Order: sequence, then C-alpha cells, then structure tokens
Amino acid sequence: AGLAARLLWVALEPATSPKADETMWVTWGSQVLPGVAFSPRRLLFIFHPPLYLYFVGVPFALFGTLEAVKYAQCLAGALLVPALGLVGRRAFGERAALPAAALAAFYPELVWFASHFWAETVFTVLLWWAMERLLAADARGSTCAALASGLLWGLAILTRETVLYFLPF
Repeated sequence: AGLAARLLWVALEPATSPKADETMWVTWGSQVLPGVAFSPRRLLFIFHPPLYLYFVGVPFALFGTLEAVKYAQCLAGALLVPALGLVGRRAFGERAALPAAALAAFYPELVWFASHFWAETVFTVLLWWAMERLLAADARGSTCAALASGLLWGLAILTRETVLYFLPF
C-alpha cells in the first residue's frame, strides 16, 4: 500500500521543477558525479553528506532520466512501512504495529517526498531500519542485528549528518 501510494503520487503530481536544495542534488547527481566516474576521491562535494548524491546519480546514469530517481525513491520510501510497523510492535506491542505502518504508508509528507529530490526519503528509511535493528539486537541479543544497526546508522549519517550528534547516546 505504501508503494502504491507513492507510485500513484509520482504519476499524478502536476509537473514541478527542482527548488532550493533539489537543484543542488539534481545537478551534482546527474552531471558532476558521472563526470568524475562516481569516484569519491575525485568528487569535491564537501558541504553535504554524499550518500543521497549517489542515490540520485546511479539511477540517472543507468536510465538517463530523473523519473528513474523518483521511482527509486518510491521503492525506498515503501521500505519505511515495514520498518515502522516492526518498531511499533517491538516498542509498544502488536496493537501499535498496524497504525505505525499505516502512518508510514500514507502520511502525506512521506508520500510527497517520493517525487522530490530531497535526502529525507533515503534518510528516514535508513534511520528507522537502524532503530529497528537496534531494538531487534536488544530483544534477541543478536550480534548480527547489532552490526546491521551500526551499518545502517553509518549510512544514515552519510545521508544527513545531523544523526552524527546522537552517536554518544
């Protein structure tokens, strides 16, 4: 349902053009990144974490259109639904799982992000899966889940640096 809502929004949203930071992500992801052969060593992208740049650049390089990036965001955004459902269940019980998942599937702003070039879609998915894996590691004493959580936290930081400040906690 979350994927369907996002796909429907991408298909039906009136035509828009990138605004504010979107122009930076689109330019760097579709023009600059391919120009340096996707090499992080040759990329002089220093003021923002780079993961979303690659998220834009790879689908654009493969398909030659920003529409491909929007559909990749639909897929990524839909992954938030099971993450929040599992977090809801682990933190608050079975009765919280479905409402949490439904909020992730249909919350207007989360659906809206699928058709715009902001790092929030990728960031929220990585952040909530990191939390889910952390809760799973705590519940089961699983080293693998803890390692997955750490990896996801690291990727979330490479998407939005604001999470970096929570590492001490």
